[in-house]
Amino acid sequence: GAIYVGGYFDVIGGQARNTLAALDAAGGVATSWDPSPNGLVRALAVDGSTVYAGGEFSAIGGQPRAFVAALDATSGLATAWDPGPNALVRTLAVSGSTIYLGGHFTTIGAQPRHRLAAVDAASGLPTAWDPSSDDDPVALAVSGSTVFAGGYFQKIDVRLRSNIAAIDLTSGQVTAWNPGASDTVAALALEDGLVYVGGSFTSIGLQLRDHLAALDASTGLATSWNPGPDGKVRALLVGFGNLYVGGDFTNIGVHLVAYNATTGDFVFGGAAFGGPVRALAVNPFSGYGLFVGGDFNFIGGQAHVGLAELEYWDGLASYWDAG
Repeated sequence: GAIYVGGYFDVIGGQARNTLAALDAAGGVATSWDPSPNGLVRALAVDGSTVYAGGEFSAIGGQPRAFVAALDATSGLATAWDPGPNALVRTLAVSGSTIYLGGHFTTIGAQPRHRLAAVDAASGLPTAWDPSSDDDPVALAVSGSTVFAGGYFQKIDVRLRSNIAAIDLTSGQVTAWNPGASDTVAALALEDGLVYVGGSFTSIGLQLRDHLAALDASTGLATSWNPGPDGKVRALLVGFGNLYVGGDFTNIGVHLVAYNATTGDFVFGGAAFGGPVRALAVNPFSGYGLFVGGDFNFIGGQAHVGLAELEYWDGLASYWDAG
């Protein structure tokens, strides 16, 4: 019944909240949950009663925590979990008892880990998984025995992988899967044998593809699906049978568009947003269901600043307003 929000704000849902908050999913009012980090939150992942936060902070939830922390979903207090990376965390993914981190760090818990790491969810200690990237990953997604990573890098595990890679969940070695994006991969989403990819690239998977592509999860080749947005794709989400795409583009939809996640068919172009969409989340308990965050101040003529709930089937904004 809550949506967790991180970003550039100090007031949200009618309350003072510094860069991190929990909002009532029904009314948009800020709950009492208030970890109050002293720096920007860039990544969030929820697992049961724990909210994992990554970013640029050095204190959160009433405790010193460098760049990543585990927070109690009820109290907002930091747990004892404390991996201690030495630089910012940009992206998080949870798989079972392991938390995967990507960012600008070079050590985790006094162990060398270059920009990618796996941390035990109980102890906070890094596992032996150590792919070692030469630059920052900004998107992670886990499927089966594979961690997919997207970002700015050119090498992972000492192998050439341009901005996108598949890494074995056990060994930490890159697989043969190698789509080779021409520029940054900023967003990933997985669905039924496909890896949806968004970013700044103009070619990927041996095909010309502007900013958005569907890749075969086995071969890495781009499928024939080719929407061709005219600006960077910043967020991807699969939910309600759809693929939701957010970003800087204005030609296929004004900063937001939805496609059928199986067929790739166009579903809606969304109401006009007053700025780029940067984050997407699904609330299956809502009658509307799609939360959207970004740099906008209106949607389809309605005032919505930075955060809104949309009808998942047609993209129209609901009454919900976190202020």
